[in-house]
Amino acid sequence: MNQKNEAYQLPIKEGNVRIVFNVGQIQVNISNSIKDFFSQKDDTVKLFVDLGDLNIKGIKKEGYDLVQKKSKQNPEDSFILPDDIIWFDVDIEEVSSVLNNAVKFHIKGSYSEHLRYFIDKMDYKIEWLQHDKLKNEISTVSVTKRTYTQPRIEQNVNYELDEIAKSAELLKKAINRIDLRTGSAYVRLNTEDGKLDPVIMIIAEKLGYSIKILDEETISELKKRGQKATHLISLLINY
Repeated sequence: MNQKNEAYQLPIKEGNVRIVFNVGQIQVNISNSIKDFFSQKDDTVKLFVDLGDLNIKGIKKEGYDLVQKKSKQNPEDSFILPDDIIWFDVDIEEVSSVLNNAVKFHIKGSYSEHLRYFIDKMDYKIEWLQHDKLKNEISTVSVTKRTYTQPRIEQNVNYELDEIAKSAELLKKAINRIDLRTGSAYVRLNTEDGKLDPVIMIIAEKLGYSIKILDEETISELKKRGQKATHLISLLINY
C-alpha cells in the first residue's frame, strides 16, 4: 500500500486526527559548486518538514525522497514527492497547533557542502481527516491551501565585507545588462562556484530584481546560440 492509500485507508485511533500535506511540484534553485565533476542528477535529494517546537512523531526525521521532474514544458528545476503526500496522526488537542503553525520546508542532498537547494515555490494543501462514526469511514474535515517560499535568511551563510562588495559589483554588472524592452537579461557572473549566489539574490531582491541560476540544459542551449550565461536577471519593480 502506498503513502496515499495509507493516509486515506488506515484506521485512525480514537482521540486522534490525521493531517495530510498534499504537495505539488516544488520549484527549486540549485547551486552546484562541483558541476564539472559531479552532476546534480546523481544526487539523492530529500524534503524535510519543520513544525518548530511541535514534536510530531509521525514526521520522518530522515526526510522524504524527492524525484526530479523536468520537461520542455517545464524547464525550471523542480521536484515531486513520488506519492504526492506527507501524512501523520496527532492528538485531537494538537490539531489547531498544527494547522495554525508556520510550516517550514527545506531540501537537502547527499553532498550538501557542494550542492545547495533553495525552494522558490511550493504549493501544498493541508487536509484534516478524521473518522466519521456515523458513516464508519475516514472523512475530510477541512482543506487549507498554502504556498511556501524559503526565506533567504535560511541560507545560514556568513560573508566577509569584501565578498559582499564583490556581490554588489556583480549585481551592478547584471543590472546594466537588462534589456528595458523585456525587463530581463541573461548574464555571465563569476560567483566563485556558487558561493556568492545567496548574497547576490538577497541584495537583488531588496532592490526589486530577481536573480536565477541557470540549469545546465539552459546554459548549453544558450551556448549553441553563441551566448555565454550563468544567470537570468529580471526586473520585478518599475520605479
